Amino acid sequence: MKRSLLGIVAASALVVVGCGSDSKSSSDTTAAPAGTEAAATTAAGTTEAAGTTAGGASTSAASGGGTSSNIQKPGECGMGTGQKATGEPIKLGAMATKSPQADFTWITSLTKAYFACVNDNGGINGRPIDYITYEEQTDPQQIAGFAKKLVEQDKVLGIVGSTSLIECSVNKDYYAQQNMYLIIAGVAQACFESPNFSAVNMGPYYSSLGGAQAAVRAGAKGKLVVVSVNAPGFDLVNSGVVDYAKQQGLEGKSILEDVPFTDPAGLAQQLVQEAGDGGGVVLDFTGPVVTPLLQAIEQQGLIDKVVWASSTPPNDPSVAQALGPAWDGKFLINAEFNVLDSGKPDQNHMNEIREKYAPDVNSSSFAQMGYLAGRAATDALLGIQGDITKESVNAAFKGIKNFSSDLWCKPWYFDSTVGKNVSNNTDITVTPQGDKMVQSEDCFEIAELPTNPLADIRAAEQKLGLNTGS
Repeated sequence: MKRSLLGIVAASALVVVGCGSDSKSSSDTTAAPAGTEAAATTAAGTTEAAGTTAGGASTSAASGGGTSSNIQKPGECGMGTGQKATGEPIKLGAMATKSPQADFTWITSLTKAYFACVNDNGGINGRPIDYITYEEQTDPQQIAGFAKKLVEQDKVLGIVGSTSLIECSVNKDYYAQQNMYLIIAGVAQACFESPNFSAVNMGPYYSSLGGAQAAVRAGAKGKLVVVSVNAPGFDLVNSGVVDYAKQQGLEGKSILEDVPFTDPAGLAQQLVQEAGDGGGVVLDFTGPVVTPLLQAIEQQGLIDKVVWASSTPPNDPSVAQALGPAWDGKFLINAEFNVLDSGKPDQNHMNEIREKYAPDVNSSSFAQMGYLAGRAATDALLGIQGDITKESVNAAFKGIKNFSSDLWCKPWYFDSTVGKNVSNNTDITVTPQGDKMVQSEDCFEIAELPTNPLADIRAAEQKLGLNTGS
């Protein structure tokens, strides 16, 4: 049976007012000219140029001046003792969108699974993590209420793994007032423009931009068309591709389309006509939404008319399984993390944790986001010297520097110091091949544009020794 990715619906400011339910769960103690931009030569998931590998030398600042160097060994959770933690629980929390527009609870489910593994392996110096999560339905009032509930009623010490269509926009001022520094998976652009958030992923704006770069490298000429869901905020998501097209001397066009598609065949014809023969089309839809369109493109013999690319969501084996062999090597998906069967220690570890603690969650980029959020937060907690308090936890999160994992192209850090955080700004391209996704390009930098902060962020990285493994 073909499975579909319940993927990301990327919006920078999608506001859908609804009642929503108070759904809570808690763990038991538990710029080159067009066509000439070259991909980097460093293989995804490695950092040999920086002299580090997963579990290698990198630092995470902690309270009391302490540091850690990827305290957890590759393939291990927390302290790796094999003994259940029984001390006083450490409360962490999160919220995730679960609505007709998107289901991001896969991400918090994997973060919870990671913490369950930590709790089974000594916890945080003997103390288990109590992970409290809420499901929100894109109602700003509900989302604001959940933030206050987590911080003021549940008394969580930190927030890890939150993933929401609009929460970053709704709660950024509240978290700033509370001196909370959140490790999240970001969607809205506000998640990448506030110093209080740092995402383990790069979000739809940058991922679509990476898809456009892959399309140009593959020979797209004349015009780049980017198409995404017709909802508030998606013009901003699409603007990166349009701006990049202009930078490359091409024409750029943004299209917003209602979903689900009423006429996938007609849309396929429209996109090919808009892009022109040999042009490029960047798709920004969830797996279930985009699969019928891809099938219609194949049925009408349109695969070779343009260069097809995409943001991250279709990077899932179920999408590859739903496509015919005609798509092999011809759908360029920007992948914010390593391939799911890389065989590397952290990726194998994620697969094992998912199978043991969250078997209902598909192996996907969403699973990788949840795993990485939990892993980075755990390392920061283990590096705290002294009391574990709200203040020390958030200082430890904010202080993460050059935390390495084979899921990323480069080590991750929290604070760029420029007020905007896009720590994951280098990634790979994958493509369908048979019944799975395979890597087709090595790590490359997402393009710096006058309209995004990557130039300032990378200048700060170089000055501070971030994102290098140094």
